[in-house]
Amino acid sequence: MDRSIYTALNSMNILRDNKSVTAQNLANVNVTGFQKDIQINFESVYLDRDKGIDPRVMALQDIGGFDTTPGPTQPTGVPLDLAIDGNGYFVVKPVNGKLALSRRGDFTVSADGTLRDGSGSQPLSVDLEPITIPPHRKIFVSGDGIVEIEPLNAPLGEKVRVGQLGTTLGSEVPLAKSTDGFVRTVNGTIPELDNRTRLLSGFLEGSNVSSVDELVTGIDQSRAYEINVKFISTAQEIDEASASLMRMPS
Repeated sequence: MDRSIYTALNSMNILRDNKSVTAQNLANVNVTGFQKDIQINFESVYLDRDKGIDPRVMALQDIGGFDTTPGPTQPTGVPLDLAIDGNGYFVVKPVNGKLALSRRGDFTVSADGTLRDGSGSQPLSVDLEPITIPPHRKIFVSGDGIVEIEPLNAPLGEKVRVGQLGTTLGSEVPLAKSTDGFVRTVNGTIPELDNRTRLLSGFLEGSNVSSVDELVTGIDQSRAYEINVKFISTAQEIDEASASLMRMPS
C-alpha cells in the first residue's frame, strides 16, 4: 500500500503546483502585457523493473515556463499607451529588484516627471536611464521609441526630443520569469538593446491568458486530484483487507 500511496501523492503534489499556476493566470487575465505561465508537464518513469515487467509508473515534473505569444491589441488613442508589434520587450527598472524585461506599455508621467508603467516600473532609455518628461502640451512616441514633446512655451508645432525607449527582441540566453513576475535572463544579464522592436502608439496589449481555457484546465485538475484521493482510499481498503486475511483466527 505504501508504494501506491507515494505514487498518488507525487501526482497530487504536481497537480497542486499546477493549480497555483492556473490561479495565477486567472488573477492576471486583465493585466496589461501579462504573459501567462505554463503549467508543469507530466512525464513518467517506470519503477521497480524486474525481469522486463514494469509494475509501477512514477510521475515526473517537466518544469514549465511562460507563453511569449503576444496578447490582443486594443486601441486607446492615448499617446503614451504603447503596444509592442510582434516580439520584443521594454527594459524596465522595477520599484524593487533588478532590471527586467516587460511588455507592459501603459505609461504615464509620474509626479517626479519620469515615465512609469501601471506597476510603477520605470521604462529605461537606450542608455539604460529613466526618461524624464518636461512640462508639455503634447507628447509623441514614434515606432522606434523616440519620445518627443511640444513644450509649453514653444511655438505651436515645434517638437523637442527627450529620449528614446530602450527595447530588445530578446537574447541568446534563455529567458525566465522571476518570483516577482518580471522576465529576466536565466543568468541575470540584460540583453543587448537593439531597438528593432516596433511600437504602436495609442494601443495597449492585453494579457494573453484565455480565461475559458484556464477554467477548463482548473476543472480537469480538480478531477485528476479527486481520482488520486480515491486511489489512496482504495489502497487503504486493500491494505486493511490484506491485513485481515493474515490474522490468525481466534
